[in-house]
Amino acid sequence: MKTRIKLAGFTALLAAAAASSHAEVKINENLSLDGFGIGSGVLTHGTAASNDVILGKSGNSDFDSLYVGVTGKYDNVKARTSFLAANPFDNKAGDSSGIVEAYVTYTADALSFTAGKYLGYLGYESFFSPNNAFISFSGDAYASPFSTGVKADYAGDGFSMGVSARDSQIAGGSGFLTGDGEFSDDIGYETYLSITAIENLTLFAGLGYEDVDGGTTVLTANFWASYNVSDKITLAGEYATLEDSSDSSWLALASYKVSDELSVGGRVTYYNGIRGGADTRGYGVASTYTFTPNFSLKAEITKKDSNASGADPMAYALQGLFRF
Repeated sequence: MKTRIKLAGFTALLAAAAASSHAEVKINENLSLDGFGIGSGVLTHGTAASNDVILGKSGNSDFDSLYVGVTGKYDNVKARTSFLAANPFDNKAGDSSGIVEAYVTYTADALSFTAGKYLGYLGYESFFSPNNAFISFSGDAYASPFSTGVKADYAGDGFSMGVSARDSQIAGGSGFLTGDGEFSDDIGYETYLSITAIENLTLFAGLGYEDVDGGTTVLTANFWASYNVSDKITLAGEYATLEDSSDSSWLALASYKVSDELSVGGRVTYYNGIRGGADTRGYGVASTYTFTPNFSLKAEITKKDSNASGADPMAYALQGLFRF
């Protein structure tokens, strides 16, 4: 079943992540550069098949990778392109490197229009691993891939919303990095509403739809919320489901900023068995230590508990991250 995408990604920054991976380096008044490099080590216990999945190694991950983006701005127009090179032994994607973003945006006051290849709206965790409190992605919810099309976004007072039409709402031949590359009869549609009118609270609701060749229909709903209890504590939750499928999932996360340098977090995830398969719960703790604004180190312990025989692996992971 091609309609389900493991969560690789996708949207909100966690307070425990400290800094964005997109800290732009200004080249001149119109041009800037940003990016990161990460390398990870993972020790696992469990079956070989489960070990391939526990840290999201399904073609959507970038645990050993280099990402570079270039943004050009002039007046109301912004153009961006970015390149990702990932370790193929980790992500098992058909293509381990290539252009992931290539788009142009025109902004008129609160309204913006974008055309090109860009990341979809859906999903709580960011596609860019440095923005997340955990090394691994939860693997238990829906998120939309990079693909090519057009979108319109509106940023109001205390809310934002957008609509998008692209070549695909599900991952294409190169995993999460691209859509299916054709616009004949299976265009993917996406829309979202995000509310930030209440101080420290973000609410997100999104829908995605695609009528795929061969009669498979994808209709997904994605909801998440994030609340800053204080300047140190953040709570978050996510729920996602697909129509005409038993597959639904949720995520609960708490993070605590111990100091300016150190943050810790805990995460619980669940999904009910896709295609009648095993129900799976995931439990994890992680910490991030920021040595400088450009270098940090993450550590994580994650366990998955499934009602399938012999599929309860545990992983210990360490990741170094360099931002520029």
